[in-house]
Amino acid sequence: MAFMTAIASFKALARDVCGQVLSLSGVTAPATRLRERLSIITFHRVLTESQRRLYPLPGLAVTPDELDAHLAFATRHFRCLPLKSALDLWSNGPDGGPPILAITFDDGQLDNFQNALPVLEKNRVAASFYVPSQILEDASRPLWHDALAVCIGRLDALTPTPQSEAMLAELYASSGLARPAGRVHVESALESTKMWSASQRRHWIERAQDSLPVPVRHPWDGFMDVKQMKTLLARGHEIGSHSHSHPLLPHCTDGELEDEIVGSRRRLEAALGADVTTFCYPNGSLDARSLAMVRQAGYRAAVTTRWGSNPQGQDPFQLQRFDMNASHTKDRKGGFSAARLAWRISGLHPGLTRSGSDSYSGAAA
Repeated sequence: MAFMTAIASFKALARDVCGQVLSLSGVTAPATRLRERLSIITFHRVLTESQRRLYPLPGLAVTPDELDAHLAFATRHFRCLPLKSALDLWSNGPDGGPPILAITFDDGQLDNFQNALPVLEKNRVAASFYVPSQILEDASRPLWHDALAVCIGRLDALTPTPQSEAMLAELYASSGLARPAGRVHVESALESTKMWSASQRRHWIERAQDSLPVPVRHPWDGFMDVKQMKTLLARGHEIGSHSHSHPLLPHCTDGELEDEIVGSRRRLEAALGADVTTFCYPNGSLDARSLAMVRQAGYRAAVTTRWGSNPQGQDPFQLQRFDMNASHTKDRKGGFSAARLAWRISGLHPGLTRSGSDSYSGAAA
């Protein structure tokens, strides 16, 4: 155990030293690496530390202070804009100015308005918020990944019963895996369910909820309403579509795809009285059908979860992003590291050429 701890400490020290050397030498400076590219960073939930401790997917959440540190870095090195405005600059080609950065928030959660907006205004930054249109109809229904994660965590916390163990084992069976011994890793279990159909996930959630006491819904755990979204628009931010129900689009029928892509845009525009011109693929999942549908639906661009910046000539309907996980931009002492962040988005960090591995987990990387 002591040996493994020593190895982990050495790796953390090596990361910090390497990041600092690259930063001080200017090798990872955004002005050097990203000047003629469109960069996009992604946040999801913005929760206080006490709220994040109650949330089962901590890798999807930053605190207001962590967001502030990221935005301070961004405004120091980039021209920061909502995506639709960033596209205008980027499409005109290099202009000799600082690199362009679009700031995006996925899922339309209430904490984006309550916790992120004040930090954005402090840093004088406008952003794009991607909203699933189902929240216009039912703002109390959580997105499937949140509902699943809560159920997994609550089942795993119970004294094991044949029923709870069988349900947890189901999460791994479709991947040909056995239920691991000990506590379930919520993020890994959730990832396994992406092989399921939407109806399979819904059925599992319903059975889990029926077997558990009714949970207490935290006041911060909900979605923005129309008034709040209109406030964002009035303050210079962008509202984009994140589909209707946040499904995995490649699993949808053609009719479902049309509702998720075309219908979501129509509903949001009707509710907000504003144009919705950019789209965000739920989970970053797309195929030829969904890509074609987004192109035909009247959007100007769409963002994925593929890790990276975008060179001139990049398909605007397959824009790459940097998904921010606060644990990956901290130094070994737990403080924000501008050098680590610059390295991660530079295109030089090992293992981050295709995926940032910044999905659900809160583990350091």
